[in-house]
Formats: sequence, C-alpha cells, structure tokens
Amino acid sequence: MAHTPGPWHVGPFDRDNQIFSDNGRMRLESGGTTLYPIATVNDGWDNTEDEANALLIAAAPELLAALKDCVAEFNGIMPTELVERFGATRIAARAAVEKAEGK
Repeated sequence: MAHTPGPWHVGPFDRDNQIFSDNGRMRLESGGTTLYPIATVNDGWDNTEDEANALLIAAAPELLAALKDCVAEFNGIMPTELVERFGATRIAARAAVEKAEGK
C-alpha cells in the first residue's frame, strides 16, 4: 500500500479545504480534465480549526518523510547513553510511521 506522492497542498479559494497532490490525480473526461482531491476537510464548527486540519493533512507526506529520516538516524547512530533518554521517543516515532503505512 502506498499513499499519493507529495507534496500536497490545500486548494486555493476553496471553502471545503480540499487537499490536492502537486503530482495531480487527474482524469481526462468528456468535459475536460478533472483534478481530484486526496481529501476534503468539511466545514464544521470552527473555520480556523478546519483550515488548520487541512494544512496538517497537506503536510503529511513531508512529515512522514522527516519522521522516517529521524527513525533511521535513531536506529543508526543512537549510542547506549542516549537510549534511556530518547528510547521512548524512538519507539513513538517508529509506531507513528507504522501507523501511517498501515502496519
């Protein structure tokens, strides 16, 4: 299973806070080309919160890539004296990556 490649962005002038991939999810149709969103954050109780949620979702590919890099660094260079200090962080980061990847 693989997610749509990033980067993602919140569509401009869109009150539904739709998230699109810069690589596009397009389909040629009889009326022209349609760009399909990856996700939509519906307008709810608080528009500011809705926009913040859309921005967080749009940042997901970059966040996942950065977290994977951190996990690799933790696994590759963590000296014994830092395991006690950052061991829980390493475990939480690895669990978040696994959750994002459906494991």
